[in-house]
Amino acid sequence: MDGDTRAMSALRADEIYWRYDLTAVGAFITRENINQLFHDNGFSGEIGLLSVDIDGNDYWVWDTIDSVDPVLVTEEYNSIFGSEHAITIQYDPQFNRTKAHDSNFFWGCSLKALCLLAERKGYAFVGPNSNGNIAHFVRKDKVGKIPVVTCEQGYVESKFRESRDKNGNLTFISGKKRLETIKKMSVINLETESVEKIADLFGLE
Repeated sequence: MDGDTRAMSALRADEIYWRYDLTAVGAFITRENINQLFHDNGFSGEIGLLSVDIDGNDYWVWDTIDSVDPVLVTEEYNSIFGSEHAITIQYDPQFNRTKAHDSNFFWGCSLKALCLLAERKGYAFVGPNSNGNIAHFVRKDKVGKIPVVTCEQGYVESKFRESRDKNGNLTFISGKKRLETIKKMSVINLETESVEKIADLFGLE
C-alpha cells in the first residue's frame, strides 16, 4: 500500500504483477483506514512481514493495527529524536512532512517510542538498519535464539542529509544541527503523556 496511486497503478500494469501473487493498493494510510484496507484486500490473521514507512504517523498506525498479526515488523524511526526520549509527532490524519516543517526533519517518532510500543504489542527489538532509520522487531513467540537488544544498544544515528529550505532546495544540514532546526516544534512525550516543545525536552536554547 502506498499513497502514490500512480505508482501503484504502474505496478499493476507491470508484468511482475501477473507473474507473482501481489496486491498493490493506492491509499493514503491513516489509523482510521488501515485495518479496513487490510480487510478489504483479503489480509487477516498471521502474516510474515509488516513494514510501516509512511514519513509521519508511523507510531500511530502500528499502534492501531489489529487486523493482521505479523511475525516480523520493520518500522521507520526518526533518529534525529535520539534514543533517550519516547516521543512522537501528534497524530494528524493529513500529516505531510514537508508541510509540517520546511526542513522535512519533523516527522515520525523516536526509536524508544517504537521499542515501548513493540513491548506492549508483544515484540522484541532485534536491531536497526545501518542507515539509522528502520527498526526491526520479531514477535516474541518467534524470536528464538535471535539476539535481542535494548533501544540504547541498537540506536543508530542517520547520516543522510535530506533537509530543504523554504523553496525546496537541499541544504545538507547534518548532526545535531538538525534537531536545532525543529526546536520550536512540539511532540508528545509518551512516558509523561504530555505535549512538550523539542527545545525544552532536549535543553536547547
